[in-house]
Amino acid sequence: REEMRSRHLKTSSSAPCKSNCLFSFILSFRCLSFKDLNTCLLKSAFLSFFSHFLLIKHMYCNFSLCSFFVTGLCNSLDSWMIVPNIKQNQYTVHGLQSGTKYVFVVKAINQAGSRSSEPGTLKTNSQPFKLDPKSAHKKLKVSHDNLTVERDETTSKKGHSQDRFSSQSSYGVVGNVFIDSGRHYWETSYNSALLCRYAIGIAYKSAPKHEWIGKNQASWVLCRCNNSWVVRHNSKELAIEPSPHLRRVGVLLDYDAGYVTFYDAVGSQHLHTFHVSFIQPVCPVFNVWNKCLTILTGLPIPDHLEGLEPSSDKPGESSTLL
Repeated sequence: REEMRSRHLKTSSSAPCKSNCLFSFILSFRCLSFKDLNTCLLKSAFLSFFSHFLLIKHMYCNFSLCSFFVTGLCNSLDSWMIVPNIKQNQYTVHGLQSGTKYVFVVKAINQAGSRSSEPGTLKTNSQPFKLDPKSAHKKLKVSHDNLTVERDETTSKKGHSQDRFSSQSSYGVVGNVFIDSGRHYWETSYNSALLCRYAIGIAYKSAPKHEWIGKNQASWVLCRCNNSWVVRHNSKELAIEPSPHLRRVGVLLDYDAGYVTFYDAVGSQHLHTFHVSFIQPVCPVFNVWNKCLTILTGLPIPDHLEGLEPSSDKPGESSTLL
């Protein structure tokens, strides 16, 4: 099934040309997202533009990926992708990555010369995913839309599967996506009750389903146990102190750069960063000991996270401490 998300951006530039006309462009972007929840597919953007530049012979579309840690316009010519000889006032660019910011420039050419538009930016959404009911522990209930999971002692008529969490104390479920490249962002909201216990994070596809997540080398998680918070990996824990009003947690995964970061999605507080040299595909993972939690996916990376390089956490370096 194809899901369409639209974002419109207008940018213009005006300057005198040899024919005494004014040059301007209006760019409109439409991002198409193809919903195959088992793979991280690339995206396409439909560009339409209008120009007062008379008798256009042809146009070029230049676009570039803006580095996550660079806030200004991409200046390196080597980083630009060029689409030459566009004959019409619209074009579809394929192969855009999820959760990524791009900059576009359109250049019109005729016998009198050439003019370029002001740069326009487009941000693609992160890869959407849902909870995988086939992986859910027998004592967890996944909602019909596969976005909410809750503890349910009455739900026990589930068949045994090697993909299902089976520990007596690890009530887990994974997302139905495996990630092996790119940047991805999702959020988790949970019941506001004080006596709430859960864990969220990522795990390798091969992570054992009979252990607590965070108790092995194949998972990295943030855990809440009533009023206490810790981050955990390979049975090592580090206590953290988020806002007492924390209600929604954002998870930013950059597979290629090698880190996963947890944020207060409402207050923008950085909670913790794991630095990891990933060697296998990873998937989102969730444990629920009581109450319930809901995931929000297919989101763009928030603006306040762009240009912020995750720093090591104290005490010690998070890559070596955990």
